Amino acid sequence: MPSFRHLSRVIVMQSFFEFEARGQAAGKDFLTILDYNLTEFGSQIDDRNFARHLAEKMVKHLSQIRALIIRFAPEWPLEKMDPVERAIVTLGASELLDPEPDVPLRVAIDEAIEMAKTYGDENSGKFVNGVLNAIAHSGALK
Repeated sequence: MPSFRHLSRVIVMQSFFEFEARGQAAGKDFLTILDYNLTEFGSQIDDRNFARHLAEKMVKHLSQIRALIIRFAPEWPLEKMDPVERAIVTLGASELLDPEPDVPLRVAIDEAIEMAKTYGDENSGKFVNGVLNAIAHSGALK
């Protein structure tokens, strides 16, 4: 069975995808969507604070994350990037920019790659790996 942290990341990614796809137009904010999805789909998650904390980091660093994605994926403008990949890279980048003391950067990147392989297409894992590794080795991190 996947860990609650992996499931938390998946629900955060899916909630961000939903927010970008229709939440803004419906007047819903990202954290409200996340809370709903945790209630509906997070019954196996012991500690929902982890998911909430990840989402708050995404919100806090969103403009910086978008600038890093533009810098390290210049061939893929944000609006043309696959929305699932964009959500995964945004989550992964937030974990790199504001790391948890008990989550090594490699683990955060590996988690994002696994989500990309599961929810993206056959090239998503490579794309996410490339962007997040470039961010991790860019000197842009604290």
